[in-house]
Amino acid sequence: MIPSRTIVLSILTLWLVFLSIMQIPFIQSLVGDPPSLYNRGDGGLSELVSAMTIYRKIKVARSIDDVWTYEPGSSIMLVLGLDFFPKEYEVLQLLRWVERGGVLIVLDEFTTPRPLLEKLNLEIGTLISDVSLGECYVNGFNRTILFNVYREVLGGEPICWVGNVPVAAEVRYGGGKVLVFGDSSIFINEILRSRYRQAHLSFALSLLNRDTVVFFEGGRLVTEALFSPKVLVAIPYYVGKFAQHIVLGDPATSVFRVVVAGLLALTLISPRSLEGLSKPSIRRRRKNALPEVDKLFKESVEDWLSWVNKLGK
Repeated sequence: MIPSRTIVLSILTLWLVFLSIMQIPFIQSLVGDPPSLYNRGDGGLSELVSAMTIYRKIKVARSIDDVWTYEPGSSIMLVLGLDFFPKEYEVLQLLRWVERGGVLIVLDEFTTPRPLLEKLNLEIGTLISDVSLGECYVNGFNRTILFNVYREVLGGEPICWVGNVPVAAEVRYGGGKVLVFGDSSIFINEILRSRYRQAHLSFALSLLNRDTVVFFEGGRLVTEALFSPKVLVAIPYYVGKFAQHIVLGDPATSVFRVVVAGLLALTLISPRSLEGLSKPSIRRRRKNALPEVDKLFKESVEDWLSWVNKLGK
């Protein structure tokens, strides 16, 4: 049974109304300059990811549930400078992954990861707004790296120091471990584009010593550019309004009508003029071929003559 025209038109009208109020996000962008693998700016991690792809499998987790996609015994998860940290039940789930052999590395000079640190009996101390060289002893390697605005890390087993201040610590948790650094900028593009590149890449290789490296990106602030289909819905309306102005017009748009009519006339006359070069007998356009265009052209010429006379006066 074919639906009646009324039903079809009603459904189409409702659909157009629905489209006119929709807001579809089609572009997402990061807020600020975070240490994210999607950020190619100075604060991003694109240089690290590009270099590490040669040696490791680079993966992305956008939620805590994605953690279980990766085998704890052969994976490392990196959490760097998040805008907001996972909720408590998500932290517990993350720690269960660590407990089964996973390695979690947290880099942050702010208080965002505090919900996790409290469960590991770790504290973060004073923020030090300075750029200093520090010593790190990780996985049997001793490395000298640059710390840029960092925080003291208290508790656990210290693994990095700037002078006598511990700035990173390691905590064993079940079959895995958690490493916390009081600086999220250790591997950012700004440093890897500087003379410290080789030292920090060497440190990255010794730190990220498992087959799979997972970047957690679930705690970023993003902005969305929205698209509304009402623009498409409104196209027939504006086309109709445009046609109305051309055909009916008003005194305020007489000059505009003249221009449009002239363009239409040239479009219609030019092909026939070219044809007339070889056939003079049919060079003249038939008088009544397009009466509506003839009428429009005549009215437009009259408007133009009237406008010229007014200018002369």
